[in-house]
Amino acid sequence: MNINNKLQALAAAALALPGIASADEGDNQYEFGYRFHSYSEDALSAEQTGNQPVDRYEVRANQFNLSAEVGDDLSLNLAYQHENMAGASAWFTRKDQDGKVIQVMSGASISDSRQDFKLSGAYKLEDKQIGFSIATSQEDDYESLSFGANISYDFNNKLSTFSLAADVSNDDVTPTDSDLFNYRVVSESKRSTSILAGWSRIIDKNSIFQLSIGYTDKNGYLSDPYKQVFVNFDLLNDTRPTSRTSKTLSARYRLSLKSTGGTLHGDYRYYSDSWDIDSHTYELSYYQPLGWDMQLIPSIRLYKQDAAFFYQHFYDQVSSDGLHSTDYRLSAYGAQTLSLTLRKKFDSMTWHIKAQQYASGKDKAFASYTDANPALLDFTLFSAGVDFKF
Repeated sequence: MNINNKLQALAAAALALPGIASADEGDNQYEFGYRFHSYSEDALSAEQTGNQPVDRYEVRANQFNLSAEVGDDLSLNLAYQHENMAGASAWFTRKDQDGKVIQVMSGASISDSRQDFKLSGAYKLEDKQIGFSIATSQEDDYESLSFGANISYDFNNKLSTFSLAADVSNDDVTPTDSDLFNYRVVSESKRSTSILAGWSRIIDKNSIFQLSIGYTDKNGYLSDPYKQVFVNFDLLNDTRPTSRTSKTLSARYRLSLKSTGGTLHGDYRYYSDSWDIDSHTYELSYYQPLGWDMQLIPSIRLYKQDAAFFYQHFYDQVSSDGLHSTDYRLSAYGAQTLSLTLRKKFDSMTWHIKAQQYASGKDKAFASYTDANPALLDFTLFSAGVDFKF
């Protein structure tokens, strides 16, 4: 089953700002990195399903990364990720005898695997950097191919940087067992185009600020072929608009603290799309050096979003526009993520270990909604890995 976004916000490394050098020093030309991720969603309770507790997804992921400096100006990066997924998936909602909305899960455990490849590179000029990327992703029921390009330009004595990036993606959706479940599409496709512009400014030797704006346009099959909607004792397909445009505004601030030797990271992101989903993301992280070449990184992330205009917890009647979805990811909710990372450096190697806890609900973070989708999830993520320079 396609869950391409399942680890999207969970397994990615912290983003660095232009103009901030790595804390590691040396003239090493190659770097190899490995990460293992163990992701487990909390089971739904008998109260949420109206029957008995149901286990949800578990994901095990292995990530490999190889970077190389080719001469003084060219750098290349090759990344590979493999995931194994298994568990039950949210199917549709219904009402129990008391009129309470409960979640119906897929009857059998779903298993799938996914692998991603990405090749990227950057060429440095005197005050510019030009980059490219080619990425592919493949699952049993999903294939994606994307191309990207970017350019950045330093000015104001290299105190400021302007960057521009664009990418295009073509995805093919071929749901499994479409011959057994006739409500599933046999084959569909979608296309996505994104552009991102950013500006960063070194304020002084201890702080830097970055502002960016983004725009994404998606067209094609944007529904979920595995989900349905229960209306008037009949099951209808999950049906969403065939186009979706979104805009983002992001701000980042980094502050080095002399008193502790640590660095404070503050991030904010506003998102708005044509499905009437508006969201706010706040993240605060602190990078504290310890003795013995160790670093401790606690962080908190708060998230809040409004629901899509066509979303409902449960449909009492067929919608006049033919759009239906009870997918919890399109509902209104809040979420908070707490994480703690420990890094330890040994000569040319740096070891990483990370624990992360995510919880969502109608009143999490800054949210204050009346109702919550019964399938809103909580999960735990553990990660461990190593970076090796040679």
